Amino acid sequence: MQVTSVINQKGGVGKTALSVGVAAALAEQGRRVLLIDLDPQGHATTEFLGLPEVPPGRPSLPMALSKMWKGPVSELAVPHQRSNIGPGGCLHVIPTAPGMFDLIRRQHHVRVPTWELARVLQFADYQHIIIDCPPALDLLTNNALAATDGVLVPVQPDRTSIRAVRLLTEQVRHLEQRIDRPPIEYFGLVPGLYRRPLSAYSEAVLRAFQGVGMPILAHVPMGVVVNEAAERGMPVTTYAPQSPQAVAMRQVARVVDGHLARRKQQRRTYVPNADFEFEDFITEVAGVRRRTEAEHRSGLYDLMPRRSRR
Repeated sequence: MQVTSVINQKGGVGKTALSVGVAAALAEQGRRVLLIDLDPQGHATTEFLGLPEVPPGRPSLPMALSKMWKGPVSELAVPHQRSNIGPGGCLHVIPTAPGMFDLIRRQHHVRVPTWELARVLQFADYQHIIIDCPPALDLLTNNALAATDGVLVPVQPDRTSIRAVRLLTEQVRHLEQRIDRPPIEYFGLVPGLYRRPLSAYSEAVLRAFQGVGMPILAHVPMGVVVNEAAERGMPVTTYAPQSPQAVAMRQVARVVDGHLARRKQQRRTYVPNADFEFEDFITEVAGVRRRTEAEHRSGLYDLMPRRSRR
């Protein structure tokens, strides 16, 4: 399973559209995908996918994160019925719930409140988990970063986005050190929400992005088809499969899926040595143990008081 966080503390950069589009494109390729709406505003749930919020009293993400409910992830997820799904794939969604805002307030007293989401997801049965993060470097974003394998960073070709990306990398580095976790991989920057053709200003900003140390992935230009798809509760890959936006989402999804494939190849499998003899191994271990015990006893005797000879 690979966890990918779509993150940028700067609002209005197309983060939710990218989260939904990439998740849908992966499911279209036959992958088992879970999309988590971690943003308390819930745009992925209600505006983009046309799903209802979790009703009060039912198992929800804030209840799971606060340990008020400890059931399996499968009871939190709902299938999205208006997406093109490839053979063997699925697109499940963990919707937002009204308690998400209150969760942030209640969790601030915790000394290191970052592992709750990882705990909830540890037994999830999916190939890809896509997390739509809130537009803030807050407790919820830290939870996503603690659980994630890599991040996608949607950006606009605007100079304020360059500063936002630098602040984001500082936050990620600080979190890695704080919770002592392996480095988070940057899958890439995804430029979007710009008008075509690109202005000279936008082209200059995109060139500047090449210096931030992240791959620049497919561009997602501004287009009314994204809004039209959201109005019908459908991903753009389903509503307008041949549009430039849908094509770009599939290209980004292939990059994300490629990282999962490389992880599988890098897994080391244990191959026994053909010359290995279990009896010899046991004899060697027993010999080391006898020598260690003998040295230990000798050391103890040296510490005992010696009787004087008369």
